[in-house]
Amino acid sequence: MRADIQGLRALAVASVVVFHFWPSVLPGGFTGVDVFFVVSGFLITGQILRDVDRFGAGAFAARFWAARARRILPAALLVVAVVLVASWAVMPVSRWPGVGAHALSSALSLENWRLAAEAVDYGAEGAASSPYQHYWSLSVEEQFYVVWPLLLLALTLLVRRSGGLARLGRRTVVGAVMGAVLVTSLAYSFVVTAHDPGAAYFVTPARIWQLAAGGLVALLAVRGVRGVPWAGVALIGVGFVLIDTDTPYPGLAALLPTVGACLVLVGGPTGRFSFDRLTSARPVQHLGDISYSVYLWHWPLLVLTPIALGRDLTTVDLVLLVAVTLAVSELSYRLVEQPFRRGRALRTPARACVAGAVSIALVATAAVQLEHRGDARIEAAAAELAQAGTRGAQDDCRGGAALDHDCADPFGPVAADVALAASSDLPVASSEPRCSDDTGPFSTVVCRYGDPKGRRTLLLWGNSHASAWSDAVAVAGKRLGWKVVVASRSGCPANLDLPSTTGGPREQSTAELEACAERNRWVLSTLVPKADVVLMSDLRAGWADGSRSIDGFVEAIEQSREAGAKVVWLGDVPLTDGVLTRVDGPQCLQLHGQCSNPVSKALVARVVTERVVERVPDLSVIDVTSRFCDDERCYSGIGGVSVYFDGLHLSGTYSHSLGPWLARELKAAVRRAG
Repeated sequence: MRADIQGLRALAVASVVVFHFWPSVLPGGFTGVDVFFVVSGFLITGQILRDVDRFGAGAFAARFWAARARRILPAALLVVAVVLVASWAVMPVSRWPGVGAHALSSALSLENWRLAAEAVDYGAEGAASSPYQHYWSLSVEEQFYVVWPLLLLALTLLVRRSGGLARLGRRTVVGAVMGAVLVTSLAYSFVVTAHDPGAAYFVTPARIWQLAAGGLVALLAVRGVRGVPWAGVALIGVGFVLIDTDTPYPGLAALLPTVGACLVLVGGPTGRFSFDRLTSARPVQHLGDISYSVYLWHWPLLVLTPIALGRDLTTVDLVLLVAVTLAVSELSYRLVEQPFRRGRALRTPARACVAGAVSIALVATAAVQLEHRGDARIEAAAAELAQAGTRGAQDDCRGGAALDHDCADPFGPVAADVALAASSDLPVASSEPRCSDDTGPFSTVVCRYGDPKGRRTLLLWGNSHASAWSDAVAVAGKRLGWKVVVASRSGCPANLDLPSTTGGPREQSTAELEACAERNRWVLSTLVPKADVVLMSDLRAGWADGSRSIDGFVEAIEQSREAGAKVVWLGDVPLTDGVLTRVDGPQCLQLHGQCSNPVSKALVARVVTERVVERVPDLSVIDVTSRFCDDERCYSGIGGVSVYFDGLHLSGTYSHSLGPWLARELKAAVRRAG
C-alpha cells in the first residue's frame, strides 16, 4: 500500500479519535471521516477499472463483492456482536431496544439512514449516544460498494458495444459520468444541508460526491506533483481547526477535507520532505494499517466504559482508554482482519459471499432478540406501574404529592422496575391517540381536557414541554372546573420571533421552522381569543446565554393580552445536565436509584424568566423549582417515581401527581394577573 495513503488513513483515524475523546482539542476532527471517503473512492475505483479488464464482467462482480466481504465484514460484525453482549451486560434495560435496533441497522449497512431519521425525530432529541452510531460512515461506503461497481461495469460494457462511445474511449466516458455524479451529489449536499441539516450529515446522496472525487483522482492517474500534497494537508488541518459541530455540514465546508485529501493523493515521494516520505515512518504506517479496527473499536469503548464504571471518565481514564483501543485494535487486526482477508478458507467468491450472508443473518437475529426482550421487559414494567398507580391514586407520598406531606424522604431512591417503566411513561397528550402536534407540516390538532362544562377556558401553549404538563393541567382543570385546551407542537415554543432556531440541541429544517411559525400564528388568531387564561410553557434554556432575543416571547404575551386573555408564565422544568446535553432520567435511575443535577446547571432558564419579567413587570409567573429541587440539587426521582420519561420531559406519572399543586398555583396566578 502506498505510504501516503496509509498516512492519510492514520491522520483520519487519529483526528476522529481525538475529536471523540477530547472534542474541544480538535473541534473539526470529525471531518477525518471525509478523508476516509476520498481514500475509499480512490482505491475502489482503481480496483474496479483494473479488474473489469482483467477478469471480465461476470467474474469481476463476484470477485469484487467477495473481496469486500472478506475485508469489511469479519471485524465489523465481530464488533457488532461484542457490543451487543456488552450492552446486555452493562446497559439499563430501557436501552436494549435502541441498541438492538442500531445493531440491526449496522449489520445491514443502513445505520446512516436510521441516524438521519432520528436526526429529524423530535422524540430522539437528547437520546443517549448509540455505541453503533459510528457505523454510519461504513454504511455509506457499503452502499457505495454496491452501486459504484455496477455503474462502472455498465459504462464499460456500453463503451465496448457502442461505436461512438468507443471512439471517445472508456476513460472519457467514465470520467464524464463520474463528474456528473460528483456535481449532482455536491449540489444536493448544498441544498439538503441548508434545508435539513440534521439529516444531511448522514444521507448517502449528500456524501457520494466525496467518494466520487477520490474516484476521479484514480481515473486521472496523476502522481508525483511536487508540493501539492502539503497544500492538501493544510486544507485538512484548517478543517480540523475551523469547522465544528455548529458548522452546517457537509455542504460547502466539506470541500476542505475532500479537496485536501485529493491533493495529497496526487503527490508522491518527490522530495526529502514530501508527505509520502515523512509518513513512511513505521508507527504512522502501522496506525494506517490498523485504522479500520481503531475506528470500529474506539467509539463503543468510549460509550460503554463510563456506564460500566458508573461515573464520568477522567483525563487519565481517557488516556488509558486510548491505549486499550490501540491494543484491542491490534488484536483485531492480527487475529480477525488479516486471517479472513488473506486466509484460504474464504478465497472463493461463493464461500466468501455465503459466509458473509450467514454471519449478517446471525448477528441481525441477535440484535432483534435484544430489541424484543427489552421491549417485553419495558411493557411488563409499565403494566405494573399502571396497576400501582391505580392502587396508589390517593397515596400522599407518591410523586409530587410527597413534597406536600410528611413523607420519609421525597428524594429517596426509585425502584429499578419503576424507573424502567418510566421510559415509556409518556404524558397523555403525547400518548396514543396523540393530540400534540409533531414536527411535520402545520396542523390544527389540539388536546381537550378538564371540565367540558367549565365556564373558563385555560389554553396551555408551547412546545413539547407544554405537552409534558398535559396530565397536570388535566387534573387542575377538573379541580378548578375549567375547560383545558393544550396547543403544543414539538420543537415549537410560544415565541412569535420565528422562523429561527428554537434554542434546542436538535437542528431543524427550514420547513419545520416555517410550520412552527404558521402554527403559532394560528394559535394566536384562533385559540387565544377563545381563552380566558393562556399558560405558556416551554424549554427556554437555549435563550439563557443572551445570544437569542426574547422579543418573540414578549410579543406572544402582549398579543395574547390584547386578545383579552390573562397570561401566566410557567417556569421551566429543570435540566438533567447542561443546555445541550442530557442525562436520561429513567436510565440513570435504573443504574443508580437516584440522580440529580446542581441547581446552577439545572435552572439556567431562570435567567430567561427574569429577562422577560423585566420587559413585562406585571407578568404572573409560576415558579416550579420547589417541585423538583432542594436548595442545592434538582432530582430525577421524587416520591418513588421518575420525574422524566427521557432526558428532557416530565413523565406522565409525575406530571399527573403535580395536578393538585398546579391547580392551587393557577388559581393564585390568575388572581395576580388581575
